[in-house]
Amino acid sequence: MSSWASTVALLLGLALAFTDGSLYEGHSLGPPCVPGQPCTVAFISDNPVILRCPHVYFKIFVSWQYLDPAWAKEQPITFLRSGGPIWPLLSHAKLRRLRFKSQLVAGNLYIPNPSVEDSGLYTCRAGDATIAYYDVDFQDAGSIHVSHAGLGETTLGNSTAELEDGARAKLFTSWSPWQSCDRCGNPGERKRVGFCYAQVTQEDRHEEEPLPCGIVRRKHPALPQRGPELRVESCQVPCDASYLLSQDQASAVPLLVFTTYHPQLKTVAHLRCPTSSIYSPVYWQAGPTMLTRLELLQKNSSQSLDKATGGGILRLSFQNESHGAYYQCYVNGHLVGKFIVASSGVVPVSGEHGHTYSIIEALIVGLSMFLVFLMFLSIIQSCRRKPGTTMV
Repeated sequence: MSSWASTVALLLGLALAFTDGSLYEGHSLGPPCVPGQPCTVAFISDNPVILRCPHVYFKIFVSWQYLDPAWAKEQPITFLRSGGPIWPLLSHAKLRRLRFKSQLVAGNLYIPNPSVEDSGLYTCRAGDATIAYYDVDFQDAGSIHVSHAGLGETTLGNSTAELEDGARAKLFTSWSPWQSCDRCGNPGERKRVGFCYAQVTQEDRHEEEPLPCGIVRRKHPALPQRGPELRVESCQVPCDASYLLSQDQASAVPLLVFTTYHPQLKTVAHLRCPTSSIYSPVYWQAGPTMLTRLELLQKNSSQSLDKATGGGILRLSFQNESHGAYYQCYVNGHLVGKFIVASSGVVPVSGEHGHTYSIIEALIVGLSMFLVFLMFLSIIQSCRRKPGTTMV
């Protein structure tokens, strides 16, 4: 399939997914975040996130500000706003990078590929009013500790550390709920994400509130490094009504992307499953064979699942032989990506299948145009909501 058609379908599907609230909104201990009050949240880097700006409508001027806590004696700086570009140009290189990598979606801040360096204070303003305030810790996906129950691997244990001025810190993992099994009717896997948290006890035995490790480290630089976690275990559930209902997203837009790769020998290809992230169930198929992380680890094959996105990227190594196969990936039980991987001179599908893909390409382009129409309808409907209604 041509790359432009894949890109159009992917971008449109993602844009509508943002407005439907299917993206991860952060992990926080204690009570839920309250609009208008400071909110401390943790995320995993390299995975898409969204920061909400509640009670905001398209007719209101919205701006997002950022402040790096390391910038002494500075105020939050606007880096993204509705109604046009920032002028004068942003003086900080970090703000310029943040501006180009972020998007404003219905007043909410969407960051598709955040890095650890993007941690800091984010403020949403509507006119002169502060609507939302986030203290964000993007934890390093490159340092994630992955453990699989099927291999007898264990999670990280709690630890303590001596800090300055007689203070002590307890480091632990705060776990998100288990995600649903990634498939039904066959052996599958489920996962949950763990975030590094620390609780500091002062010399006078006063206990501070547990906070994400990156935020605690701002005040206590001596806090040891500890990464986030990903826990995986095997599962098998029937394809009954309860499972299908849990996977169904009534407002989600159907998305299916086709891509063809022609790898060279002694190279590595990375297939990225559209809309997948560490926060959502995802699984792969190689032809008719369903893949699991456990089986790939046990076989030590040329195929492997990445750690950073929780299996959203399938790594293929091509060494001494030609390759011709097709791969499929599923997110929340829905087929979202199909990849044809064929070395030079290898044809993995028949001409009939190739003709079918051409027809499907035309259908996807037509669907993309229809999605644009749906997007505008969604915008119009949101604008008609009564004042005081929270956008979720």
